[in-house]
Amino acid sequence: MAGCAVCGKPIDERGEKCSGCGAPLHRECAKKILGKFYCKGCLKEGKRQARYERMRQWGPPGR
Repeated sequence: MAGCAVCGKPIDERGEKCSGCGAPLHRECAKKILGKFYCKGCLKEGKRQARYERMRQWGPPGR
């Protein structure tokens, strides 16, 4: 049984994996952005990727 990368406590069946580094996380400890879970270390990169994903969905500027 792996421990949470954020709090260090054991993880039950409701655990998630960080979309950035793959570390095991509790759902309560993870930050969710656009349906993906991130640990504290990967949160900044996750926000940047989410911004680029939203920009792709909107399309090119000046249509």
